[in-house]
Order: sequence, then C-alpha cells, then structure tokens
Amino acid sequence: MPTQQPPRISAANCAFFLDFDGTLVHFGNPDEIVPVVDDGLRGLLLALRDAADGALAVVSGRTVAAIDGLFEPLTLASSGEHGGEWRHLVGEELQSIPVPPGLDAAHKICEAWSKATPGTLFERKGLSLVLHFHRHPELREAAAAVAQSVCTPDSGLRMLHARGMVEIRPVSADKGVAIRRFMELPPYAGRTPVFLGDDVTDEDGFTAVNALDGISVKIGPGTSHARYRLPNEDAVREWLESLIEPAMRQT
Repeated sequence: MPTQQPPRISAANCAFFLDFDGTLVHFGNPDEIVPVVDDGLRGLLLALRDAADGALAVVSGRTVAAIDGLFEPLTLASSGEHGGEWRHLVGEELQSIPVPPGLDAAHKICEAWSKATPGTLFERKGLSLVLHFHRHPELREAAAAVAQSVCTPDSGLRMLHARGMVEIRPVSADKGVAIRRFMELPPYAGRTPVFLGDDVTDEDGFTAVNALDGISVKIGPGTSHARYRLPNEDAVREWLESLIEPAMRQT
C-alpha cells in the first residue's frame, strides 16, 4: 500500500496522464452534481502542458465529449471511457474501439433493472454502461449481479466495481491500454509517464505506468498498485504546481 508522497520531478522530462473525477476535481454523484472546472485548474493544466512540451492528457471514464465540455474553452488531449476512445493531439480526429457485440442487449437489461429499482441510476455512454447507486451502497451486490449477468463470454464486455457504481465496459478498454497507446507516439514517447488516479478503475493505469518505470500516484485512501499517494484533490493541485516553475526555468 503506497504511503509516500510523490517526489519532485522535472515536468520537462515527463508525460502526464490525469484522471478527472476524484483527482482533478471533487468526486460527486452524477445525478446530483456537475463538476466545476475553474479557471485556476485550466491555467494549471495549460502551464503544465507547456512545461511538458505538450505531453499531457486527461484519462477518464467520462467520454471525450464530456471532458471537452467541462474544460471549455481549453481543449486537451484525452482518452475517454477508460481507453475506449481517444484523441492523442488537440485537433486530431476522435478514434475509438469497435462497439462490443453485447452492448445493446446489456443496455436493455440494465436499464430495465434500474427503472424497477429505486435508488439507482442507469447511464449509457458510447461504449459502456453504468449502474449508479451512490446514496444506496446496500444495492452494490444486486447491481453487480445484474451487471455480471450480461457480461457473457461472447458479449465483449466485463464488469468492474467503482466508487458508488458498477461499470460494464469493453474487455479491450482500460486505462493502462490508453496510457500505453499514448506512450507510443510523440510528444509522449521517450518520457517518464506520470499517472494520477483515485479509484479502482485507475489500477490498470498504475500497473502500466509501473511497468514503464514511471510515477503512479493514488489519490485518497485504499489499497493500490500505485507507488505513491496524495490525500486529496487539493494536494494534487499543489504537487502539480510545484513542478511547473522548475521546469519553466530549464526551458
């Protein structure tokens, strides 16, 4: 379990991959709270991207379109739906993996269950499904049973537990795949990868970054494969801000 804070590193030599909810902004229930991206965060990420010569991307469970809307007018390189879709460079055309064959059938089953189960919310993204139960954690087992039932061997889907929800996503999509995909291309290639995330859905990313001898940082409590830890979103901003000035002095 990581306990050590991440070291002071040179942003000029790194490629930054940043989860969104619970990492850059406070994690909120999607049926209650729309996260706010303030100008301070926009300015921080713009400065960090400049210090890293463009090697910065948001890697999120949200769609790329949702990420764009939250950061507007700033546009960032992004991977959405846990690596199911991506845009490696600003201005590049959005790419994605194929739609899993069992997604539509799973949609019908999960939506019907959610409508019949008070305290839950069903969400359909482009390539994945979510059953939310943030205010009713006692429903996790039932939601997981429904989700697991649609993840048959031929569905192309798998279930993953997350904070206040269970997610059904393509078997070929995870944040580790997303980060490795970025790291094969400029301006990310040849740099030390740095990934910050807070949830179970980020563990694939931590594992991938560790294999590349990078900096993996878990935000908040809980067991993790990450090598380092920061306590909360405010600490994330403080640490990222500490990397910018030294890097800019070297340029």
